[in-house]
Amino acid sequence: MKKFLSLFLSALVVLTLLPSGALAVEIFVTSDEGVALIEEFEGYRDMPYADDRGNWYIGYGTACDPADYPDGITEEEADMLFREDLADTEEKVNGLLLDYGISVTQYQFDAMVSMTYTLGTQWMNPTYRFCSYLIQGIDNYTEAEVVNAIATWCHQGTQVLDHLVERRLREAYLFLYGEYDNAGPDDYCYIHFEPAGGEVENQTVFYPVGYAYGELPTPVWSDLTFQGWYTDDGDLLTGEEIADGNLTVTAQWSGEAPAEEEELDLSNWVNPFSDVAESDWYFTYVRELNAKGVVGGYPDGTFQAGRDLTAGEALKMILMAAGYPEQEMTDSHWASGYLALALELGCLYEGEIISLDDPITRLTVGRVAAVAMGLSPSDGTPPFADTYDGYLTALYEEGILTGTVEGRYRYYHPEESINRGEICAIVSRISSWEYEEERDPAQVGYITYRNNYYPLEREAVVAPYDSNLFVQNGSVMYYNDPGYTTAIGIDVSSHQGEIDWQQVAASGVEFALIRLGFRGYGQEGTINLDQYFVQNITGAKAAGLKVGVYFFSQAVNETEAVEEAEFVLDNLAQVGVALDYPVVYDWETVSSSSARTRNMDGDTVTDCAIAFCETVAEAGYTPMIYYNNFVGYTMYDLDRLTDYDVWFAQYGVTWPTMYYDYRIWQYSDSGSIPGIETRVDMNLSLIHISEPTRH
Repeated sequence: MKKFLSLFLSALVVLTLLPSGALAVEIFVTSDEGVALIEEFEGYRDMPYADDRGNWYIGYGTACDPADYPDGITEEEADMLFREDLADTEEKVNGLLLDYGISVTQYQFDAMVSMTYTLGTQWMNPTYRFCSYLIQGIDNYTEAEVVNAIATWCHQGTQVLDHLVERRLREAYLFLYGEYDNAGPDDYCYIHFEPAGGEVENQTVFYPVGYAYGELPTPVWSDLTFQGWYTDDGDLLTGEEIADGNLTVTAQWSGEAPAEEEELDLSNWVNPFSDVAESDWYFTYVRELNAKGVVGGYPDGTFQAGRDLTAGEALKMILMAAGYPEQEMTDSHWASGYLALALELGCLYEGEIISLDDPITRLTVGRVAAVAMGLSPSDGTPPFADTYDGYLTALYEEGILTGTVEGRYRYYHPEESINRGEICAIVSRISSWEYEEERDPAQVGYITYRNNYYPLEREAVVAPYDSNLFVQNGSVMYYNDPGYTTAIGIDVSSHQGEIDWQQVAASGVEFALIRLGFRGYGQEGTINLDQYFVQNITGAKAAGLKVGVYFFSQAVNETEAVEEAEFVLDNLAQVGVALDYPVVYDWETVSSSSARTRNMDGDTVTDCAIAFCETVAEAGYTPMIYYNNFVGYTMYDLDRLTDYDVWFAQYGVTWPTMYYDYRIWQYSDSGSIPGIETRVDMNLSLIHISEPTRH
């Protein structure tokens, strides 16, 4: 019988997790069992790998400079690095326990270290549920409350990820019962509540399987009337129903929603600023606000995006973006009326701003923006490692603030000054905040990625796939649409070592994309043949697999891209194997300060891809381009690449989120296939039956 039953049935029954009496707080290190569990969660990688933001890791998720590990690391070396990395996390957890005099067990400490390793210290804000439970005495809370306090951190953006659900539930059961094995996930299921324009206090809630949901949350939205929570099948969900699996339900409303504002016409806008280019991250925001007459430049024709903003300038821009009218001066300073309004609204406290002509901190900007927008401090997971401020969390949740990702954590730098480029982004998002949830990218001219806006690629084809039809079974992903021809594939390089291709073929793998070669990260940029290329392509072909090849590029100009293509063609001619799949151009970002491609702009990256692909096509091969979300959205001009199919990479999701079309999805970097001793990348090929295949 499940352990939670008696606890759940009576709210009067509470957990007894901590030792009674006055006990000294013990300083812990993670147990070997705890280390093994976290390493299981993280997974082992012998070579450096980049996430979709361009941050590099190795081993068990240790941040690294890829240039330091040209030959990778062993599991023993990875374990040593991981334990060194873990020491910082242990110090933070011990610090929390000491600060509040909290006594825990070894297994509870291990659970908190696992949480902190991936979440950072965000949860240690005493206003957030789990930290609050620890401080007030965990024995005052039921199992269901503890599980929800831990398992709520299971999102990437607004999407619930099943692997994070499993991890959080296992951490919760470890904390509750000291169980290091796979206990707990089957005991709970979640409902993800989509308010569809309204607001709901907790968007993801966990319920014990086999029991009625009970009271469901009630969302609110202006003057509209909430009609109920409905499943994708159109069924009304009630609290009397029995929890038996994960659900996403959507709110339905009656009444008239607020009318949308007309889209700003930017077609005739002429850039007046000599120092603002389309490649600048703040370009779209500056363009919008300049077209609206909100911001201007300096007499010399510059905008000076990096210049610190004064408090007066910031107050005016934020308050007017939030819908407040222009303010009359209350004393001799032109911005005095905006200061008075901010004080009246409670955005500021008396004496917080001494001079309206001095720079203003990012923390103050955030509080002013949140209060002016009518937001309350959020008790959700703080997104920033350097501040727990509830107003900043609320702004992050609404897409107003993004911060910067540095290594493993996201930072806001609250005490630093804010500059003109940054305020334009914030003001633009505030201005469109009410309508952002309802906007269709195809209509408004941009798409969002990681809370940033990117111009819509008008010529590029939109991905046609139904997200509900992607189904994974073990290491294999399927797409259950009879209108598509699909195939299961892998991609390999020398990192996989010796491969038994007959076993690979017998396992059901249908195609292999094989690394032919690569250009080095360093300034010399030498071109190299993959030492296993000939062995891999002949072995795969002999085993009956269809094959294609890819080249890892670090080209910095078109001449180098053509050189790489010619290198590929020469080696294909020598090996004499007919290709079934394309020749793929794989250009990736490298975060090392010494990387030759570090400061490349999107136009040049696109030029290189075209030069490579044109050279390959002229030789009679089919070219293809590889990218992840980060490179696809932020670097490539996809309107110029419509002649070429895409191999798209995104891991750890139940369906791909790329807005534009792709023919192959690299959905995992940790597949397990007979005949290959290491982890291997897994791929799904998707070809619409009505379209002529290019491969």
